[in-house]
Amino acid sequence: MEHSGELEDAMKQDATNHAVRETDIALREQVLAELERSMSEREQRIIEERRELAEKKTQLTQREQTLIGDEQKRDAGFADERATLNAELRDKRIDTEREIADSREHKLATLDDEVARLRAKRLADISSAENIERDRIRADISREREAWDKRQDDARQLLDAEHTELARQKGALSALQSEIEGRKLELENSERALERKDQRLELQSQRRIEQLDEELGFRLEEARKSLDAQKQSYVEENNRLRQSLAAQTGLLGAFEQLKRQLGGIEPVEILRDLNSQTDELKRLREELATRPTEEMRERHQVLELESKHQKARADEFSRQLENNRAAVAEVGDLRHKNSELGAAIKSLMQKASIFEGAANEAQAELNRLRAAYERPAEVEARHKEIEIPHFSAEKAKPPVKAEIDEMTWLTGIGGACNTYGLHFNPRILKAFHTALKTAEWSPLTVLSGVSGTGKSELPRLYSHFGGIFYEPLSVQPNWDSQESMLGFFNSIDNKFDAQAVLHFLAQSQKRWSDDYPGLSEAVCLVLLDEMNLAHPELYFAEFLSKLELRRGRKGEDVPFLPVKVGAGMQPYKLALGRNVLWAGTMNQDETTKSLSDKVIDRSIIINFPRPTELKRRLKLMPLDDSNRGPALHKTSWQSWVVQGSSFSEEEIKPFKEFIEKMNDALSVSGRALGHRVWQSIEYYMANYPDVRAAQRAKDKHLLAKAMHIAFEDQLVQKVMPKLRGIDTRGKSQTECLDKIRGQIVAGIGGQSFNLSEDFDLACELGYGQFIWQSANYLNSADTKIAVLSTEALANTTADNDEEPHPLFQINEQDQNKRQKAWNMKPANKRNELRKQLDENARAGKIVDHDI
Repeated sequence: MEHSGELEDAMKQDATNHAVRETDIALREQVLAELERSMSEREQRIIEERRELAEKKTQLTQREQTLIGDEQKRDAGFADERATLNAELRDKRIDTEREIADSREHKLATLDDEVARLRAKRLADISSAENIERDRIRADISREREAWDKRQDDARQLLDAEHTELARQKGALSALQSEIEGRKLELENSERALERKDQRLELQSQRRIEQLDEELGFRLEEARKSLDAQKQSYVEENNRLRQSLAAQTGLLGAFEQLKRQLGGIEPVEILRDLNSQTDELKRLREELATRPTEEMRERHQVLELESKHQKARADEFSRQLENNRAAVAEVGDLRHKNSELGAAIKSLMQKASIFEGAANEAQAELNRLRAAYERPAEVEARHKEIEIPHFSAEKAKPPVKAEIDEMTWLTGIGGACNTYGLHFNPRILKAFHTALKTAEWSPLTVLSGVSGTGKSELPRLYSHFGGIFYEPLSVQPNWDSQESMLGFFNSIDNKFDAQAVLHFLAQSQKRWSDDYPGLSEAVCLVLLDEMNLAHPELYFAEFLSKLELRRGRKGEDVPFLPVKVGAGMQPYKLALGRNVLWAGTMNQDETTKSLSDKVIDRSIIINFPRPTELKRRLKLMPLDDSNRGPALHKTSWQSWVVQGSSFSEEEIKPFKEFIEKMNDALSVSGRALGHRVWQSIEYYMANYPDVRAAQRAKDKHLLAKAMHIAFEDQLVQKVMPKLRGIDTRGKSQTECLDKIRGQIVAGIGGQSFNLSEDFDLACELGYGQFIWQSANYLNSADTKIAVLSTEALANTTADNDEEPHPLFQINEQDQNKRQKAWNMKPANKRNELRKQLDENARAGKIVDHDI
C-alpha cells in the first residue's frame, strides 16, 4: 500500500509539473508573439518615415528645378558674374553636401547600431530565460513567472525608449531638412551643377535606404526563424512530457490489474511470504546435501570389491618379479657376449673399408690409364661436332680487306633499307652502329620499343646490307642456364646436342681454309630476340662477365667460355672474339622479365620511338645474294673503332660536369653513376660517326653539334635506365628528379636536350616510380636540326683527300689499276664521280663501282 501511495503521489506531481510547463510555454509563446508584433509595427513605422523622407526629397528636387529655371531667366546675359558666383556656390554646396552626407551616415550608423544592440540584448535575454527555465522549472516556477513579467516590462520600456529616440531623431532630421531648405535658397544661382550632384546623392541615399531595408528585413527574418525554432523545441518538450505521462498512466493501470489478480492482497505481503519460503527451501537443500545418496553407497561397495581384486594382482606381480630376476641375470650374460661380437664386427668393418679404398684407388688408376688410351678420341669427336660449320662454304665467302669510309657505308645501309621498304630514323641507325662499336665497354646492345617498329628488322637488314654474318636466336621462357642457349650433353644418345648458335660461334673463331669455311676474319652479329622472355642473368650471365674481360687485352688475347661436353671430359674452349657482336630485342609487357642492374650496366638500351605516321609498304622485296652487301672484313670494322678518347679537356669538360652534377642530384635517392658509366659515355661519343667525320673535317661547329647528339643518346641509353624505380613523389622528386629535369632543359652551352617530354612521361606512367620507356625526342622537329649532313661531311672529306672514294673495294688485285685510273682523271671528273658514289649510297646501290 505504501508503494502504491508513493506511485500515485509521483504521478500527481508529474501531472502538476506538466500542467505548469504547458502554462509556462503558453505564456512564452504569448510574449514572443507580442515581441514579434511590436517589431513588425516598428518596422512599418520606419518604412513610413523613410517614405516621408523620400517625398520631401522629391519636393525639394522639384523646388530646386524651379529655382534653376527662374535663375536662368533672371540671369541671362551675365555669364561671367554667374560663373564666378557658381564657382563660389559650388564650393559651398560641396562642403554642405559633405557635411550633410557625413551627418546622415553617422546618424544612420548610430540608428543601425542601436537597433542591433536592442535586438541582440532582447535575443540574449530570451535565450537566458529559456536556459534558466529548463534547469529550474520544477523548483522555481513562481519566481520564473515574475522574471518573465519583469522582462516584459523591460521590453516595453525599451520599446518606449526606442520610440522616443526615433521621434527625437526624426525631429533632428526635420530640423536638418529645414536647414537644407534655407541653404538651398541661398545657393539658387548654382542649380545646374547642384542638380547633377543631387541626383547622384539621391541615388546613393535611395540605394543605402534599400540596403538598410534589406538588412533589416534579413535580421527580422533571422529573429523570426530563431523564435520559431524555440517554439518548436517547446512543442517537442511538451510532447515528450505527454508521452511520459501516458507511460506512467500505463504503469499505474498495470499495478491496479496486478492487485486485482492477487485478490486484493498487497504485493508486499506476497513478497514477504515468498522470501520466507525461499529461506526454508535453502535450509532443506543444505540438509539434503549432507546426507549420502543410494548411488554413493553402491559406488562404495564397488570400490571395496575393486580393492580386493587389486590386492590379488599385486601378489601375482610379486611372484612374477621373483621369476624375472633370474631372467635378468641371463640377459646380462647375453649382453656381455654381444659386446664381444660387436668389437669383432667393428674390426672386420675397418678392414672392409681399407679394402674398399684400395679398390677405389685401383679403379681410379684404371680409369686414368683407360682415358689415356680411349677418351681423347671421344672428346675430340664431340669438339668436332661443335665445330660443324653453320654457314656452308658457298655462303661463307671470305671477306676481302678494303678501306671503306664509315659514313658512306652507313649511309648506304640506310638507303638500302629505304629501298627495301623500311625507314629507320638516322639517329637510331647511327646509335645502333655506335653501340656495336663500343662493345669493349657495353658488350650488349638492347633494342626496346613498341612491337612492330622494326627492332628485329634493324639488326637483320644492317647485317644483310652491310655484309655482316647474322644469326638470330629466339629466346624461350624456360631458359634457365647457359646450356639452354648453347646446348647440352645427351647421355641417352651419348653425344653433345649443340644449338645452331654454338656452331656459329665456333665457326666465327676458326680461320678460313680449303677444308673449313672459318669466319675469324669476318664481322658476325648474334641477335637474342625477345631476350627478356627469360631472365638474361640465368642464361647470359657468364657471357656478360667473360665479354667484359676483353677490355684492356690486345689482339687475339681474348677470354674463352668453357662448354661442358660430358662428365669427366675436357670442356670445349669457346673463344669470345671481338669480331662477334651481340644485340638483343625486348618488349615490356606482362610476359617478360625486367632487366637487372648487372645487365643494364653492361648494355646500351636503345628505345624505338612510337610511330607518329604509319607508312605503307607497297611491295615486299626478298633478301638474297642480289642485294647482299660484300662481306665486311674485321680490319675495316676495327679501323672505325676508336680505342681511346681524342677529346681535349676543353671539349669534354662540359659533358663531364653535367654527369657529375646529375650524380649529386642522384645522391638524394641513394643512387649513383659509377666511373664505368661515364667512361662508356665518353667512349661512345668518341666512336660516334658524325663526331669522327667532324674531327677529320676539323670543323669545331659540326663537332660541337655531333658531340651534343651523341651525349643526348647516351643520356637516354645509359643514364635514364639507371633512374628506374626512383619515387616520383616527395623529396626524391623535388631534390632529385626535378633537378635532373632542370639540367636537361638548361642543356649544355645554351643548347638544351629534347628529352623533357619523355622525362615527364617516365614520371607519370610508372605508377609512382620513374620508368623510362619512350623515345619521343626522335620524333621532334627540333632533332632535324641536330642530325648532321652526311653529304656535307662526305664531300668535305673527299675534297681534302686525294685518294679514290669508292663505296666498296672488291679485291686488292685491281687496286693499283684503279689507283692509276683515278689519278689520270681530271679534278672535275673526280668530283663528279664522288657525287655519283654518294648518290648511289643514298639510293642503296651497294655494288662495285667502275671508276
